[in-house]
Amino acid sequence: MNRLAQCLILVAALLCAGCVCMFVPCDRALHVSGHVFDSEHRPVAHATVEFYGVKKETDEDGCFYFGGVLAASGFNVGVTKSGYKPYREGKEFDFYDIDVNLASTDAAQQSSAIWHKLPADQLSKFKECSEK
Repeated sequence: MNRLAQCLILVAALLCAGCVCMFVPCDRALHVSGHVFDSEHRPVAHATVEFYGVKKETDEDGCFYFGGVLAASGFNVGVTKSGYKPYREGKEFDFYDIDVNLASTDAAQQSSAIWHKLPADQLSKFKECSEK
């Protein structure tokens, strides 16, 4: 490869380096918190909550939290616990607090959730269970 071609490739690479976010998702602040309840709205402790392959267990109040930075445009949250039907749903990237309602394995209804979008200035209110 001649010198001119190498220089052109280098210039193109440098110009495109600043444009990466146009083609792939860039890192974004992450906040997904929530509580897991049974059909009678009692907290479900020790349920497994999975987010991007990371698994956490709910505390005694059914609380969970995922935070940090992530390069993604969307994500899935899954919740499982023995004796209950699993829950899984995906959303576009944003800040969320989720109330997950797990249905028992013998119930007619499916497990479900209510997703609440959070304003960035209120995120600190929803991290309590992760800081105990």
